[in-house]
Amino acid sequence: MSDPRNAFSRRALLRYSAVGLAAVGGGSLLAACQTTDPETGQPEGGAGLQQRVDSGQPLRLAVANEPPYTKLEANGELTGASPDVTKAVLKRMGITNVQGVQTDYDSMIPGLNADRWDIVTAGLFMNKTRCAQVLYASPDIVSTESFAVPKGNPKGLTTVEDLKNKDVTVAVLAGSFELKTAKSLGVDEAKLPTYPRAPDALQGMRDKRVDAILLPTLSLEALKEQQGGDFEITPPLDAFPKTGAGAAFRKSDADFHAKFDAELQKFKQTDEFQQILDKWGFQAKAAREATTEELCATEG
Repeated sequence: MSDPRNAFSRRALLRYSAVGLAAVGGGSLLAACQTTDPETGQPEGGAGLQQRVDSGQPLRLAVANEPPYTKLEANGELTGASPDVTKAVLKRMGITNVQGVQTDYDSMIPGLNADRWDIVTAGLFMNKTRCAQVLYASPDIVSTESFAVPKGNPKGLTTVEDLKNKDVTVAVLAGSFELKTAKSLGVDEAKLPTYPRAPDALQGMRDKRVDAILLPTLSLEALKEQQGGDFEITPPLDAFPKTGAGAAFRKSDADFHAKFDAELQKFKQTDEFQQILDKWGFQAKAAREATTEELCATEG
């Protein structure tokens, strides 16, 4: 998370898409359910989410464009497991005016608290540090972690202990759950070079600047599908704790968060929720059984 979230199919990795992009406060504004003038999309300082809705302004959703967690379609539509769930819940609340803002994982919480966007819906995995800074809704996705390695796995990487004990470097995304968790498991940070996005990390491995990539298993499957199958994906890493993500809100938006979470809890029991997660390769049962409290206890 992937982060996110990491990330982040986590199935189209369209980093190079030029559709609907415009610079906005450190992120990129993406066309979503409705196209709205970015100038009028800026809130009054400190305005709550309900006030934005009542005044006709769009809710801005921070994403990382990392399928299957988030995905930017060729026509500019914002989709992916996390945005699809968030948009469905908002629709049940009577809200359809939303925009996507593309940014990196390490900018998501600072940007949220700086009012550059309103909800993070990017597969941003929960952990103690993040849960102290924002309000997470109930988990909408649960994931596992794996290595991507060159064909034949020449370094024999299959566990975190291999990463700790062998002379190797493994790419991670900047600000990601994988980076923080690997460090907490005793991996030397010098072995964990960071990249802004998954395609950049893959290019680093192809150029032999790194020996492997550490990302959510589904992100790596999407990367292989979209960028070519010249690498292998290891089985999930047992040392990594259960990971999960949900929509994140500012603490000052506690009332809106509570309404959203109550609607989400009901939505998670529906066939539509099951269909969304099935579409993107996640297990609805795992998301239904996981709790925010459990995932917020994850070190990181």
